[in-house]
Amino acid sequence: MNLATRGLGYPATRRVDRLTKARLTLLEGAGEEEFSRFVKARAHVHRWNGWHVRDSEGVMEGVHTLRLDGFSDALGIPDWFFWHEDLGQSFWAELKGASGELGKHQKREIDSYRRAGIQVFVWFPKDAELVESIFAYGIDWRP
Repeated sequence: MNLATRGLGYPATRRVDRLTKARLTLLEGAGEEEFSRFVKARAHVHRWNGWHVRDSEGVMEGVHTLRLDGFSDALGIPDWFFWHEDLGQSFWAELKGASGELGKHQKREIDSYRRAGIQVFVWFPKDAELVESIFAYGIDWRP
């Protein structure tokens, strides 16, 4: 069997990048953009779907408004929404760079989501191994 025939007869294999200690060390001081690229890549490797809204104020409309209620449902939404069809799981993730912290709108919104039973993670570059485990094994994964 030659290579051309074999390529037609065998499904393409998917290369799964492994996290190395060196890669994790390089990621430790990452900013939000670099960390976001890492998270997006890990989701892709493990066949999760996801989307990100870059400017929630300009795109999202909330039931509550800053002017009338002092807060807006549209401010502070987590960065990413991920779902995996085969696992039947979904969650929100707020990503922060190594020196990042949650803003007041983000704290309010994330707490509200959690009180409603919605799974939300807040991830920093130091959480890279946890991120990998959740994408590899699902949100119910425990060490």
